[in-house]
Amino acid sequence: MHRSINVCLLLLLAFLAFTTRANDYIIGQLIPLRSVTLSSETTGVVDKFTKDVGDEVNQGEVLVNLSIIDNGLSVSLAKAQLALSLSDLETQDKQLIRYKKLYKSAGISNSELDEQLRLKNASQAQVEVDKIKLLIAKRQQQKSQLSAPFSGVVLSRSVELGQFIPAGQPLYSLVDMTKIKVRFHLLESDIITVSKGDRVNVVIPALNDDVVVGLVAILAPAFVSGDPGFLVEVIIDNDAMLLKPGLQARVELRSKGNQQ
Repeated sequence: MHRSINVCLLLLLAFLAFTTRANDYIIGQLIPLRSVTLSSETTGVVDKFTKDVGDEVNQGEVLVNLSIIDNGLSVSLAKAQLALSLSDLETQDKQLIRYKKLYKSAGISNSELDEQLRLKNASQAQVEVDKIKLLIAKRQQQKSQLSAPFSGVVLSRSVELGQFIPAGQPLYSLVDMTKIKVRFHLLESDIITVSKGDRVNVVIPALNDDVVVGLVAILAPAFVSGDPGFLVEVIIDNDAMLLKPGLQARVELRSKGNQQ
């Protein structure tokens, strides 16, 4: 009889412990540390793309090249124009030096000297214009090369060889999964259980309830209208790349009775 009562009491205590523990969890969702949709800054035809969905990319790596030949020709033309204007400036500068000597010996008039000075200044101005044209051509060439802003993994690709790309069209989605964030919202009654910088346990049901440790990185200082509560983000190391965006997570909160 006593043994039966003791067993019932143990089962009751275990149930209460489980219920209390369950109430100390908040459900969140895993999202990448950083994500970006890369769009084209300029129009052009896709001559080359280098990565597909799931591929790893390094920061600065070129993913797409648009109109390679056309942009290369534009740069070459701008360089040639600059070379011509520099050559003309050199000629006009030498002519001005000669005119100054002639003017001192009364070989030419003041108006002729002024005209040569005007020609030299015009050549100098043309050089500056052609320098800017070359910079524009190089900038256009850079814009035609879509590069990764950070190291990560390709989430989606919306580009094919030969495709005409208008400015602003999304081409790639890139995510940084070296760290993963758990994003969730807390009610007013629960916000006092969390502080920025806290280390919390995060349970991942899809990975056999594995428990990982995360750091509270964001704790909204105020309630934002339209949100279900105060925004909280916990950052978790993901060196093994086992944590995937979209998975559900349970974040263990401190018990209100055990706050320090």
